[in-house]
Amino acid sequence: MATLREIREEAGLSLSELAKRAEVDYKTVKKADENSGSIHRFKALALLKVINQELGTEHELEDIDGLTLH
Repeated sequence: MATLREIREEAGLSLSELAKRAEVDYKTVKKADENSGSIHRFKALALLKVINQELGTEHELEDIDGLTLH
């Protein structure tokens, strides 16, 4: 398994680009990227959708290390 940061970087996405494309607030993306708090499942799914589109993968939330959802 990998962290959100690891797969985001693999996808070649900056925090701001991921936030914009997923339509999620930058601070929320940064929090998830740094594993420094919990985020709504809905927002995490939006982030993962963008990453999966970029990589052509099918990662699921359960595949992401350190991601805390509420």
